[in-house]
Amino acid sequence: MGCSKTMKISILSLAKSDLEEIRLLLSEYGESPPKKFRASFEKFCTQAVNMPHMFSKYEHNPDYRKAVIVFGYLVLYKVDESKGKVMVYRVVHGKRNIMPLLD
Repeated sequence: MGCSKTMKISILSLAKSDLEEIRLLLSEYGESPPKKFRASFEKFCTQAVNMPHMFSKYEHNPDYRKAVIVFGYLVLYKVDESKGKVMVYRVVHGKRNIMPLLD
């Protein structure tokens, strides 16, 4: 097992919409929560491109991996080794019914 090369991150359109929705929601609580969320998401991105398999497989659909970030939010993503990409599909709160969001 050799060193893996750094991958690129690709945030898909639904995940971009999720991020904007979360930013708007958290901004209702002041400046600090959105900043904390953004820092946590950026940390995930750094970790995922360097070690894409470090987060566990999503138990309800093992095609996806999940990373738990701040405030109970999950990042659901896939690793495409052939394209050298970590593809972020959704960013959702862990209390939501997630399975329908992945179809």
